[in-house]
Amino acid sequence: MTNFESQLRLGTGLILALYVVQHLVNHSFGIVSIEAAEAYRQTVGAMFQNLPGQVLLYGSLLFHASIALRSIYRRSSLRMSLWQSLQLLLGLSILPLVVGHAVSNRGYDLLGDIDPNYYYVVTSLALKPVVLAKLVLLISVIWIHMVIGLHFWLRIKNGYQRYVPYAYTLVVLVPALAYVGLFSMLQQASTWLDDQQRLDQIYAANTAMDPRDVELLRGLELQAWIVMAALLVLTLIARQFRLWYQARQGTYCITHSDGAKVRALNGVSLLEALRNARIPHASVCGGRARCTTCRVHVGSGLAELDPPNELEAKALTRIKASEDVRLACQLHPKSDLEITPLVMANQSLSATLHSGGVGGHEEYVVSMFVDMRGSTNLGERVLAYDVVFILNRFFTELSSALSDSNGHYAQFAGDGLMALYGLDPEHKSRACQDALDGAREMFRRIDKLNDQLKREFGESIQMGIGIHGGDAIVGTMGPPKTPLLTAVGDNVNIAARLESQTKEIGCDLIVSVSTLEAESIDFPADNVRQVEVRGRDNHVRVCTFSRDQFPGGNQD
Repeated sequence: MTNFESQLRLGTGLILALYVVQHLVNHSFGIVSIEAAEAYRQTVGAMFQNLPGQVLLYGSLLFHASIALRSIYRRSSLRMSLWQSLQLLLGLSILPLVVGHAVSNRGYDLLGDIDPNYYYVVTSLALKPVVLAKLVLLISVIWIHMVIGLHFWLRIKNGYQRYVPYAYTLVVLVPALAYVGLFSMLQQASTWLDDQQRLDQIYAANTAMDPRDVELLRGLELQAWIVMAALLVLTLIARQFRLWYQARQGTYCITHSDGAKVRALNGVSLLEALRNARIPHASVCGGRARCTTCRVHVGSGLAELDPPNELEAKALTRIKASEDVRLACQLHPKSDLEITPLVMANQSLSATLHSGGVGGHEEYVVSMFVDMRGSTNLGERVLAYDVVFILNRFFTELSSALSDSNGHYAQFAGDGLMALYGLDPEHKSRACQDALDGAREMFRRIDKLNDQLKREFGESIQMGIGIHGGDAIVGTMGPPKTPLLTAVGDNVNIAARLESQTKEIGCDLIVSVSTLEAESIDFPADNVRQVEVRGRDNHVRVCTFSRDQFPGGNQD
Protein backbone atom coordinates (compact mmCIF):
# COMPACT_ATOMS: atom_id res chain seq x y z
CA MET A 1 0.00 0.00 0.00
CA THR A 2 1.40 3.41 -0.99
CA ASN A 3 1.60 6.37 1.36
CA PHE A 4 -1.30 8.00 -0.55
CA GLU A 5 -3.47 4.92 -0.10
CA SER A 6 -2.57 4.74 3.58
CA GLN A 7 -3.47 8.39 4.13
CA LEU A 8 -6.70 7.98 2.17
CA ARG A 9 -7.64 4.96 4.27
CA LEU A 10 -6.96 6.91 7.46
CA GLY A 11 -8.82 9.99 6.23
CA THR A 12 -11.95 8.12 5.17
CA GLY A 13 -11.86 6.14 8.40
CA LEU A 14 -11.82 9.35 10.43
CA ILE A 15 -14.71 10.72 8.35
CA LEU A 16 -16.76 7.61 9.15
CA ALA A 17 -15.77 7.83 12.82
CA LEU A 18 -16.88 11.47 12.96
CA TYR A 19 -20.23 10.59 11.43
CA VAL A 20 -20.80 7.64 13.77
CA VAL A 21 -19.95 9.63 16.90
CA GLN A 22 -22.12 12.63 16.03
CA HIS A 23 -24.97 10.32 14.92
CA LEU A 24 -24.92 8.46 18.24
CA VAL A 25 -24.74 11.75 20.11
CA ASN A 26 -27.82 12.77 18.10
CA HIS A 27 -29.63 9.63 19.33
CA SER A 28 -28.64 10.43 22.93
CA PHE A 29 -30.55 13.73 22.74
CA GLY A 30 -33.65 11.56 22.69
CA ILE A 31 -33.19 11.23 26.45
CA VAL A 32 -34.46 14.80 26.62
CA SER A 33 -37.13 14.51 23.95
CA ILE A 34 -37.72 13.67 20.29
CA GLU A 35 -37.89 17.42 19.68
CA ALA A 36 -34.35 17.84 21.06
CA ALA A 37 -33.00 15.02 18.89
CA GLU A 38 -34.70 16.49 15.82
CA ALA A 39 -33.28 19.96 16.57
CA TYR A 40 -29.77 18.48 16.74
CA ARG A 41 -30.32 16.61 13.43
CA GLN A 42 -31.33 19.79 11.64
CA THR A 43 -28.33 21.76 12.94
CA VAL A 44 -25.17 19.81 13.81
CA GLY A 45 -26.25 16.66 11.99
CA ALA A 46 -26.98 18.60 8.81
CA MET A 47 -23.30 18.44 7.78
CA PHE A 48 -23.86 14.96 6.33
CA GLN A 49 -27.39 15.51 5.00
CA ASN A 50 -26.50 17.63 1.97
CA LEU A 51 -25.25 16.19 -1.33
CA PRO A 52 -21.48 16.79 -0.73
CA GLY A 53 -21.76 15.34 2.78
CA GLN A 54 -23.56 12.22 1.55
CA VAL A 55 -21.06 11.69 -1.28
CA LEU A 56 -18.22 12.00 1.24
CA LEU A 57 -19.92 9.66 3.72
CA TYR A 58 -21.01 6.88 1.36
CA GLY A 59 -17.80 7.19 -0.67
CA SER A 60 -15.78 6.65 2.50
CA LEU A 61 -17.94 3.66 3.37
CA LEU A 62 -17.46 2.03 -0.05
CA PHE A 63 -13.72 2.71 0.03
CA HIS A 64 -13.41 1.05 3.44
CA ALA A 65 -15.32 -1.99 2.24
CA SER A 66 -13.03 -2.28 -0.78
CA ILE A 67 -9.98 -2.02 1.50
CA ALA A 68 -11.28 -4.96 3.54
CA LEU A 69 -11.64 -7.08 0.41
CA ARG A 70 -8.24 -5.96 -0.85
CA SER A 71 -6.60 -6.96 2.43
CA ILE A 72 -8.06 -10.46 2.06
CA TYR A 73 -6.81 -10.68 -1.52
CA ARG A 74 -3.27 -9.66 -0.53
CA ARG A 75 -2.92 -12.11 2.36
CA SER A 76 -0.89 -15.25 1.76
CA SER A 77 -2.59 -16.87 4.76
CA LEU A 78 -5.94 -16.27 6.42
CA ARG A 79 -4.35 -16.92 9.80
CA MET A 80 -4.43 -13.63 11.73
CA SER A 81 -4.64 -12.26 15.26
CA LEU A 82 -7.95 -12.15 17.12
CA TRP A 83 -8.31 -8.38 16.84
CA GLN A 84 -7.55 -8.44 13.11
CA SER A 85 -10.10 -11.22 12.53
CA LEU A 86 -12.75 -9.39 14.55
CA GLN A 87 -12.16 -6.07 12.81
CA LEU A 88 -12.23 -7.69 9.37
CA LEU A 89 -15.44 -9.66 10.00
CA LEU A 90 -17.17 -6.63 11.48
CA GLY A 91 -16.01 -4.45 8.60
CA LEU A 92 -17.35 -6.87 5.99
CA SER A 93 -20.75 -7.01 7.70
CA ILE A 94 -21.19 -3.23 8.00
CA LEU A 95 -22.09 -2.57 4.36
CA PRO A 96 -24.95 -5.13 4.14
CA LEU A 97 -26.26 -4.06 7.55
CA VAL A 98 -26.17 -0.36 6.76
CA VAL A 99 -28.07 -0.77 3.47
CA GLY A 100 -31.36 -1.45 5.24
CA HIS A 101 -30.91 1.59 7.45
CA ALA A 102 -29.87 3.78 4.51
CA VAL A 103 -32.80 2.58 2.39
CA SER A 104 -35.28 3.33 5.17
CA ASN A 105 -33.96 6.87 5.36
CA ARG A 106 -32.18 8.17 2.25
CA GLY A 107 -33.84 5.75 -0.17
CA TYR A 108 -37.36 6.86 0.68
CA ASP A 109 -36.14 10.45 0.83
CA LEU A 110 -34.84 10.30 -2.77
CA LEU A 111 -37.72 8.36 -4.37
CA GLY A 112 -40.63 9.46 -2.19
CA ASP A 113 -39.57 12.91 -0.99
CA ILE A 114 -39.89 11.66 2.61
CA ASP A 115 -38.09 13.59 5.31
CA PRO A 116 -36.44 10.92 7.54
CA ASN A 117 -37.01 12.91 10.73
CA TYR A 118 -37.02 11.32 14.16
CA TYR A 119 -40.82 11.14 14.32
CA TYR A 120 -40.86 9.05 11.14
CA VAL A 121 -37.84 6.89 12.06
CA VAL A 122 -38.84 6.21 15.67
CA THR A 123 -42.42 5.37 14.68
CA SER A 124 -41.13 2.89 12.08
CA LEU A 125 -38.85 1.29 14.67
CA ALA A 126 -41.69 1.01 17.18
CA LEU A 127 -43.95 -0.69 14.62
CA LYS A 128 -41.24 -3.03 13.27
CA PRO A 129 -39.25 -4.80 16.03
CA VAL A 130 -37.12 -6.61 13.42
CA VAL A 131 -35.92 -3.27 12.04
CA LEU A 132 -35.18 -2.10 15.59
CA ALA A 133 -33.11 -5.23 16.28
CA LYS A 134 -31.14 -4.65 13.07
CA LEU A 135 -30.42 -1.06 14.09
CA VAL A 136 -29.20 -2.10 17.53
CA LEU A 137 -26.96 -4.72 15.91
CA LEU A 138 -25.68 -2.18 13.37
CA ILE A 139 -24.74 0.32 16.07
CA SER A 140 -22.85 -2.36 18.00
CA VAL A 141 -21.00 -3.66 14.92
CA ILE A 142 -19.97 -0.21 13.67
CA TRP A 143 -18.94 0.99 17.13
CA ILE A 144 -16.75 -2.03 17.93
CA HIS A 145 -15.15 -1.92 14.47
CA MET A 146 -14.45 1.80 14.85
CA VAL A 147 -13.01 1.49 18.37
CA ILE A 148 -10.64 -1.32 17.33
CA GLY A 149 -9.42 0.73 14.37
CA LEU A 150 -8.91 3.91 16.38
CA HIS A 151 -7.15 2.06 19.19
CA PHE A 152 -4.63 0.37 16.93
CA TRP A 153 -4.00 3.66 15.14
CA LEU A 154 -3.59 5.77 18.27
CA ARG A 155 -1.66 3.26 20.40
CA ILE A 156 1.55 4.08 18.53
CA LYS A 157 1.11 7.80 19.22
CA ASN A 158 3.09 9.36 22.04
CA GLY A 159 1.02 10.04 25.15
CA TYR A 160 -1.94 7.89 24.10
CA GLN A 161 -1.58 5.55 27.08
CA ARG A 162 -2.17 8.49 29.42
CA TYR A 163 -5.62 9.05 27.97
CA VAL A 164 -6.71 5.40 27.76
CA PRO A 165 -8.77 5.58 31.02
CA TYR A 166 -10.72 8.54 29.60
CA ALA A 167 -11.09 6.74 26.27
CA TYR A 168 -12.61 3.73 28.04
CA THR A 169 -15.22 6.04 29.54
CA LEU A 170 -16.17 7.46 26.14
CA VAL A 171 -16.18 4.02 24.51
CA VAL A 172 -18.82 2.85 26.98
CA LEU A 173 -20.68 6.11 27.50
CA VAL A 174 -21.38 7.19 23.90
CA PRO A 175 -23.20 4.03 22.70
CA ALA A 176 -24.88 3.56 26.08
CA LEU A 177 -26.38 7.06 25.95
CA ALA A 178 -27.38 6.48 22.33
CA TYR A 179 -29.25 3.29 23.28
CA VAL A 180 -30.93 5.03 26.22
CA GLY A 181 -31.93 7.95 24.00
CA LEU A 182 -33.26 5.59 21.34
CA PHE A 183 -35.44 3.61 23.73
CA SER A 184 -36.57 6.80 25.45
CA MET A 185 -37.85 8.05 22.09
CA LEU A 186 -39.58 4.70 21.52
CA GLN A 187 -41.45 5.20 24.79
CA GLN A 188 -42.47 8.67 23.68
CA ALA A 189 -43.65 7.29 20.32
CA SER A 190 -45.79 4.65 22.04
CA THR A 191 -48.25 7.40 22.99
CA TRP A 192 -49.38 7.86 19.36
CA LEU A 193 -49.10 4.32 17.98
CA ASP A 194 -52.84 3.83 18.53
CA ASP A 195 -53.66 7.22 17.00
CA GLN A 196 -54.43 6.37 13.35
CA GLN A 197 -54.81 10.02 12.38
CA ARG A 198 -51.28 10.76 13.69
CA LEU A 199 -49.87 7.68 11.91
CA ASP A 200 -51.53 8.70 8.64
CA GLN A 201 -49.95 12.12 9.00
CA ILE A 202 -46.47 10.65 9.61
CA TYR A 203 -46.75 8.16 6.72
CA ALA A 204 -48.60 10.40 4.28
CA ALA A 205 -45.61 10.63 1.91
CA ASN A 206 -45.12 6.83 2.07
CA THR A 207 -48.73 6.22 1.08
CA ALA A 208 -48.33 8.48 -1.93
CA MET A 209 -45.26 6.61 -3.25
CA ASP A 210 -45.33 4.51 -6.41
CA PRO A 211 -45.67 0.83 -5.31
CA ARG A 212 -42.90 -0.12 -7.76
CA ASP A 213 -40.48 2.22 -5.99
CA VAL A 214 -41.44 0.70 -2.64
CA GLU A 215 -40.77 -2.83 -3.92
CA LEU A 216 -37.45 -1.69 -5.37
CA LEU A 217 -36.31 -0.26 -2.04
CA ARG A 218 -37.45 -3.31 -0.08
CA GLY A 219 -35.34 -5.59 -2.24
CA LEU A 220 -32.13 -3.58 -1.94
CA GLU A 221 -31.11 -4.97 1.44
CA LEU A 222 -31.20 -8.60 0.27
CA GLN A 223 -29.40 -7.61 -2.91
CA ALA A 224 -26.66 -5.92 -0.85
CA TRP A 225 -26.06 -9.14 1.10
CA ILE A 226 -25.90 -11.11 -2.17
CA VAL A 227 -23.48 -8.64 -3.76
CA MET A 228 -21.24 -8.59 -0.69
CA ALA A 229 -21.18 -12.39 -0.51
CA ALA A 230 -20.40 -12.59 -4.23
CA LEU A 231 -17.57 -10.06 -3.90
CA LEU A 232 -16.13 -12.02 -0.98
CA VAL A 233 -16.24 -15.30 -2.92
CA LEU A 234 -14.68 -13.66 -6.00
CA THR A 235 -11.96 -12.14 -3.80
CA LEU A 236 -11.11 -15.54 -2.32
CA ILE A 237 -11.00 -17.08 -5.80
CA ALA A 238 -8.76 -14.28 -7.07
CA ARG A 239 -6.53 -14.74 -4.04
CA GLN A 240 -6.10 -18.44 -4.85
CA PHE A 241 -5.14 -17.59 -8.42
CA ARG A 242 -2.60 -15.07 -7.11
CA LEU A 243 -1.07 -17.67 -4.77
CA TRP A 244 -0.92 -20.16 -7.62
CA TYR A 245 0.86 -17.61 -9.81
CA GLN A 246 3.30 -16.75 -7.02
CA ALA A 247 4.10 -20.42 -6.51
CA ARG A 248 5.19 -20.59 -10.16
CA GLN A 249 7.57 -17.65 -9.55
CA GLY A 250 9.62 -19.57 -6.96
CA THR A 251 10.37 -19.31 -3.28
CA TYR A 252 12.90 -17.73 -0.95
CA CYS A 253 14.44 -18.98 2.30
CA ILE A 254 14.58 -17.02 5.56
CA THR A 255 17.33 -17.91 8.03
CA HIS A 256 16.19 -16.64 11.43
CA SER A 257 18.64 -15.65 14.19
CA ASP A 258 17.22 -18.38 16.43
CA GLY A 259 18.34 -20.99 13.89
CA ALA A 260 14.96 -21.60 12.24
CA LYS A 261 14.70 -21.73 8.47
CA VAL A 262 11.48 -20.74 6.71
CA ARG A 263 10.63 -21.04 3.03
CA ALA A 264 8.04 -18.67 1.56
CA LEU A 265 6.57 -17.80 -1.84
CA ASN A 266 8.18 -14.95 -3.74
CA GLY A 267 6.17 -11.79 -3.15
CA VAL A 268 4.97 -12.82 0.33
CA SER A 269 6.07 -10.25 2.89
CA LEU A 270 8.67 -11.25 5.44
CA LEU A 271 6.20 -10.62 8.28
CA GLU A 272 3.57 -12.88 6.73
CA ALA A 273 6.13 -15.60 6.08
CA LEU A 274 7.21 -15.61 9.72
CA ARG A 275 3.64 -15.64 10.99
CA ASN A 276 2.66 -18.41 8.60
CA ALA A 277 5.53 -20.43 10.08
CA ARG A 278 4.21 -19.60 13.58
CA ILE A 279 7.39 -17.74 14.50
CA PRO A 280 6.45 -14.91 16.92
CA HIS A 281 7.37 -11.49 15.55
CA ALA A 282 6.50 -8.04 16.85
CA SER A 283 4.11 -5.85 14.83
CA VAL A 284 2.07 -3.39 16.85
CA CYS A 285 0.24 -1.80 13.90
CA GLY A 286 -0.64 -5.10 12.25
CA GLY A 287 1.76 -4.74 9.33
CA ARG A 288 0.74 -1.35 7.92
CA ALA A 289 4.05 0.53 8.36
CA ARG A 290 2.49 2.78 11.00
CA CYS A 291 5.14 1.67 13.47
CA THR A 292 8.62 0.14 13.29
CA THR A 293 8.20 -2.72 15.76
CA CYS A 294 8.58 -5.37 13.05
CA ARG A 295 12.02 -4.09 12.03
CA VAL A 296 14.80 -6.59 11.39
CA HIS A 297 18.52 -6.48 10.77
CA VAL A 298 19.29 -8.10 7.42
CA GLY A 299 22.57 -9.99 7.13
CA SER A 300 23.34 -11.85 3.93
CA GLY A 301 20.91 -11.15 1.11
CA LEU A 302 20.66 -7.39 1.77
CA ALA A 303 22.11 -6.42 -1.62
CA GLU A 304 19.43 -8.40 -3.51
CA LEU A 305 16.50 -6.64 -1.82
CA ASP A 306 14.47 -3.93 -3.51
CA PRO A 307 14.94 -0.44 -1.97
CA PRO A 308 12.40 0.62 0.68
CA ASN A 309 9.08 1.88 -0.64
CA GLU A 310 7.71 5.29 0.35
CA LEU A 311 6.03 4.13 3.55
CA GLU A 312 9.00 2.05 4.72
CA ALA A 313 11.54 4.76 3.94
CA LYS A 314 9.54 7.33 5.90
CA ALA A 315 9.26 5.05 8.94
CA LEU A 316 12.95 4.06 8.91
CA THR A 317 14.07 7.66 8.52
CA ARG A 318 12.02 8.61 11.57
CA ILE A 319 14.02 6.21 13.77
CA LYS A 320 17.36 6.94 12.07
CA ALA A 321 17.77 3.30 11.10
CA SER A 322 20.88 2.11 9.31
CA GLU A 323 20.73 0.72 5.77
CA ASP A 324 20.73 -2.89 6.95
CA VAL A 325 17.53 -2.39 8.96
CA ARG A 326 14.22 -3.07 7.16
CA LEU A 327 10.54 -3.42 8.07
CA ALA A 328 9.33 -7.02 7.85
CA CYS A 329 5.81 -5.93 6.89
CA GLN A 330 7.01 -4.01 3.82
CA LEU A 331 9.81 -6.35 2.73
CA HIS A 332 8.92 -8.73 -0.11
CA PRO A 333 12.10 -10.74 -0.79
CA LYS A 334 12.72 -12.78 -3.90
CA SER A 335 16.00 -14.35 -2.76
CA ASP A 336 17.36 -15.97 0.40
CA LEU A 337 18.26 -13.76 3.36
CA GLU A 338 19.30 -13.88 7.00
CA ILE A 339 17.47 -11.76 9.57
CA THR A 340 17.69 -10.77 13.24
CA PRO A 341 14.55 -9.27 14.82
CA LEU A 342 15.37 -6.00 16.59
CA VAL A 343 12.27 -5.93 18.82
CA MET A 344 11.26 -8.83 21.01
CA ALA A 345 7.86 -10.25 20.12
CA ASN A 346 6.55 -9.64 23.65
CA GLN A 347 8.26 -6.27 24.20
CA SER A 348 6.11 -3.33 25.33
CA LEU A 349 5.17 -0.65 22.82
CA SER A 350 6.91 2.16 24.72
CA ALA A 351 10.19 0.29 24.43
CA THR A 352 10.06 0.10 20.64
CA LEU A 353 9.53 3.65 19.43
CA HIS A 354 13.20 4.42 18.99
CA SER A 355 16.14 3.93 16.70
CA GLY A 356 16.80 0.51 15.27
CA GLY A 357 20.45 0.38 14.28
CA VAL A 358 22.36 -2.61 15.66
CA GLY A 359 25.59 -0.61 15.79
CA GLY A 360 23.91 2.36 17.46
CA HIS A 361 24.44 6.09 16.95
CA GLU A 362 25.54 8.99 19.11
CA GLU A 363 22.96 11.31 20.60
CA TYR A 364 22.25 13.28 23.77
CA VAL A 365 20.31 11.34 26.40
CA VAL A 366 19.70 11.66 30.12
CA SER A 367 20.60 8.44 31.95
CA MET A 368 18.99 7.42 35.23
CA PHE A 369 20.18 4.63 37.52
CA VAL A 370 17.94 3.35 40.30
CA ASP A 371 19.08 0.93 42.99
CA MET A 372 17.27 -0.65 45.93
CA ARG A 373 19.22 -0.34 49.16
CA GLY A 374 19.60 -3.23 51.57
CA SER A 375 18.31 -5.96 49.27
CA THR A 376 21.00 -8.37 50.55
CA ASN A 377 19.89 -7.93 54.15
CA LEU A 378 16.27 -8.24 53.04
CA GLY A 379 17.01 -11.80 51.89
CA GLU A 380 18.21 -12.65 55.39
CA ARG A 381 14.99 -11.47 57.04
CA VAL A 382 12.34 -12.56 54.51
CA LEU A 383 11.68 -15.87 52.79
CA ALA A 384 13.12 -16.22 49.29
CA TYR A 385 9.74 -16.27 47.53
CA ASP A 386 8.70 -13.17 49.47
CA VAL A 387 11.85 -11.42 48.28
CA VAL A 388 10.85 -12.25 44.69
CA PHE A 389 7.37 -10.86 45.36
CA ILE A 390 8.78 -7.64 46.81
CA LEU A 391 11.22 -7.18 43.94
CA ASN A 392 8.48 -7.73 41.38
CA ARG A 393 6.31 -5.12 43.06
CA PHE A 394 9.31 -2.77 43.23
CA PHE A 395 10.03 -3.03 39.51
CA THR A 396 6.35 -2.82 38.60
CA GLU A 397 6.11 0.56 40.33
CA LEU A 398 9.33 1.78 38.72
CA SER A 399 8.13 0.68 35.28
CA SER A 400 4.83 2.52 35.73
CA ALA A 401 6.68 5.67 36.79
CA LEU A 402 8.87 5.45 33.67
CA SER A 403 5.83 5.04 31.45
CA ASP A 404 4.17 8.10 33.01
CA SER A 405 7.24 10.30 32.50
CA ASN A 406 8.36 9.44 28.93
CA GLY A 407 11.19 7.24 30.20
CA HIS A 408 12.53 4.09 28.56
CA TYR A 409 13.56 1.01 30.53
CA ALA A 410 17.01 0.06 29.19
CA GLN A 411 18.61 -2.50 31.51
CA PHE A 412 17.83 -4.58 34.57
CA ALA A 413 20.47 -5.71 37.04
CA GLY A 414 19.54 -7.55 40.22
CA ASP A 415 17.85 -4.97 42.41
CA GLY A 416 18.27 -1.93 40.15
CA LEU A 417 17.61 -0.65 36.67
CA MET A 418 18.85 1.81 34.09
CA ALA A 419 16.47 4.17 32.28
CA LEU A 420 16.92 6.63 29.43
CA TYR A 421 15.16 9.94 28.84
CA GLY A 422 15.15 12.05 25.68
CA LEU A 423 15.04 9.24 23.13
CA ASP A 424 11.86 10.66 21.65
CA PRO A 425 12.63 13.85 19.65
CA GLU A 426 9.43 15.45 20.92
CA HIS A 427 10.68 15.19 24.52
CA LYS A 428 14.39 15.77 23.88
CA SER A 429 14.30 19.39 25.08
CA ARG A 430 12.91 18.42 28.51
CA ALA A 431 14.67 15.13 29.07
CA CYS A 432 16.10 16.16 32.47
CA GLN A 433 12.75 17.51 33.67
CA ASP A 434 11.07 14.26 32.60
CA ALA A 435 13.75 12.31 34.51
CA LEU A 436 13.10 14.41 37.62
CA ASP A 437 9.36 13.88 37.23
CA GLY A 438 10.03 10.16 36.87
CA ALA A 439 12.19 10.09 40.02
CA ARG A 440 9.52 11.98 41.96
CA GLU A 441 6.86 9.53 40.75
CA MET A 442 9.06 6.57 41.70
CA PHE A 443 9.42 7.78 45.28
CA ARG A 444 5.70 8.51 45.49
CA ARG A 445 4.83 5.02 44.31
CA ILE A 446 7.43 3.35 46.56
CA ASP A 447 6.08 5.25 49.57
CA LYS A 448 2.62 3.83 48.87
CA LEU A 449 4.12 0.36 48.34
CA ASN A 450 5.96 0.63 51.66
CA ASP A 451 2.69 1.19 53.50
CA GLN A 452 1.56 -2.21 52.25
CA LEU A 453 4.91 -3.95 52.83
CA LYS A 454 5.10 -2.73 56.42
CA ARG A 455 1.70 -4.24 57.12
CA GLU A 456 2.42 -7.55 55.38
CA PHE A 457 6.14 -8.13 56.06
CA GLY A 458 7.25 -5.46 58.50
CA GLU A 459 9.70 -4.29 55.81
CA SER A 460 10.14 -1.17 53.68
CA ILE A 461 12.10 -0.31 50.54
CA GLN A 462 14.70 2.43 50.28
CA MET A 463 16.42 3.47 47.08
CA GLY A 464 18.87 5.89 45.55
CA ILE A 465 18.79 7.55 42.12
CA GLY A 466 21.53 9.10 40.00
CA ILE A 467 20.86 11.27 36.93
CA HIS A 468 23.31 12.63 34.36
CA GLY A 469 22.94 13.79 30.75
CA GLY A 470 25.37 13.73 27.88
CA ASP A 471 26.20 12.18 24.52
CA ALA A 472 26.10 8.38 24.44
CA ILE A 473 25.91 5.59 21.88
CA VAL A 474 22.27 4.57 21.65
CA GLY A 475 21.19 1.45 19.80
CA THR A 476 19.74 -2.04 19.93
CA MET A 477 22.35 -4.20 21.63
CA GLY A 478 22.69 -7.56 23.29
CA PRO A 479 22.26 -11.19 22.19
CA PRO A 480 20.51 -11.63 18.82
CA LYS A 481 17.58 -13.45 20.40
CA THR A 482 16.99 -10.84 23.15
CA PRO A 483 18.19 -7.43 21.97
CA LEU A 484 17.47 -4.31 24.01
CA LEU A 485 17.48 -0.62 23.14
CA THR A 486 20.08 0.81 25.50
CA ALA A 487 23.00 3.24 25.69
CA VAL A 488 26.70 2.97 26.47
CA GLY A 489 29.42 5.53 27.04
CA ASP A 490 31.23 7.59 29.64
CA ASN A 491 28.21 9.76 30.42
CA VAL A 492 26.12 6.65 31.16
CA ASN A 493 28.83 5.43 33.52
CA ILE A 494 28.77 8.78 35.34
CA ALA A 495 25.05 8.39 36.07
CA ALA A 496 25.74 4.95 37.55
CA ARG A 497 28.54 6.35 39.74
CA LEU A 498 26.27 9.16 40.97
CA GLU A 499 23.66 6.64 42.06
CA SER A 500 26.27 4.81 44.14
CA GLN A 501 27.20 8.13 45.80
CA THR A 502 23.68 8.56 47.23
CA LYS A 503 24.42 5.93 49.87
CA GLU A 504 27.73 7.51 50.88
CA ILE A 505 26.36 11.05 51.03
CA GLY A 506 23.07 10.01 52.64
CA CYS A 507 20.63 11.51 50.11
CA ASP A 508 17.92 10.15 47.83
CA LEU A 509 18.84 11.74 44.52
CA ILE A 510 21.98 13.12 42.88
CA VAL A 511 21.84 15.07 39.62
CA SER A 512 24.83 16.54 37.81
CA VAL A 513 24.74 20.34 37.74
CA SER A 514 25.54 20.40 34.02
CA THR A 515 22.36 18.39 33.32
CA LEU A 516 20.21 20.76 35.39
CA GLU A 517 21.78 23.85 33.78
CA ALA A 518 21.23 22.45 30.28
CA GLU A 519 17.47 22.94 30.78
CA SER A 520 17.72 25.97 33.09
CA ILE A 521 16.20 24.05 36.00
CA ASP A 522 16.48 25.90 39.33
CA PHE A 523 18.31 24.10 42.12
CA PRO A 524 19.49 25.05 45.64
CA ALA A 525 23.09 26.29 45.53
CA ASP A 526 23.64 25.09 49.11
CA ASN A 527 23.22 21.49 47.93
CA VAL A 528 25.95 21.69 45.28
CA ARG A 529 29.18 19.82 45.91
CA GLN A 530 32.08 18.20 44.08
CA VAL A 531 32.12 14.42 44.05
CA GLU A 532 34.79 12.05 42.92
CA VAL A 533 33.66 9.65 40.25
CA ARG A 534 35.60 6.42 40.04
CA GLY A 535 37.46 6.12 36.76
CA ARG A 536 37.67 9.88 36.12
CA ASP A 537 40.47 12.29 36.93
CA ASN A 538 38.19 15.31 37.36
CA HIS A 539 35.47 15.76 39.98
CA VAL A 540 31.85 16.24 38.95
CA ARG A 541 29.69 19.09 40.26
CA VAL A 542 26.42 17.64 41.48
CA CYS A 543 23.36 18.71 43.39
CA THR A 544 21.97 16.42 46.10
CA PHE A 545 18.32 16.16 47.03
CA SER A 546 16.11 14.44 49.52
CA ARG A 547 12.77 13.19 48.26
CA ASP A 548 10.92 16.24 49.59
CA GLN A 549 12.97 18.86 47.75
CA PHE A 550 13.09 17.74 44.10
CA PRO A 551 13.63 20.61 41.64
CA GLY A 552 11.10 21.58 38.99
CA GLY A 553 7.60 20.19 38.46
CA ASN A 554 4.85 19.97 41.04
CA GLN A 555 5.76 18.86 44.50
CA ASP A 556 3.61 16.21 46.09
